[in-house]
Amino acid sequence: MSGSHTPGMIIQGICFLAPQEALEVLQQGAVLLDLRSDELVEMKAFSVPEIIYLPHITLAEHAADLPKDRLLILADSSGVYTKGAATTLKALGFDKIACLNGGMIAWDQANMPLVTDPDALLHGDCACVMRSKKDRSHS
Repeated sequence: MSGSHTPGMIIQGICFLAPQEALEVLQQGAVLLDLRSDELVEMKAFSVPEIIYLPHITLAEHAADLPKDRLLILADSSGVYTKGAATTLKALGFDKIACLNGGMIAWDQANMPLVTDPDALLHGDCACVMRSKKDRSHS
């Protein structure tokens, strides 16, 4: 194996990184592309050197703004959207792409660096009525 081998496992041409592997490459200049919605980012954010927030539903229309010369590590809550996002970006000519395997859930379980906002955490007796404590009345 050569020294330039990216860590992780390759599945259908897409590199998947474990949380520790992702943190290492992020500390070496990769950029985390957080595909989660604003509400989820508010509750719990990745604490890494450089993050671009781009909800997965707006990825295709904003992809041109992303750096093609640096490794993009795609992350979401559980890994549901990253493979599709990687496929979209590859089709748009991005070749430096990896996915965070397991998303924020795996990152959190691995005790990787986080920023949490206690006021944004969900509260309530039932998941169907849970709301963020943050005031969203600003118009």
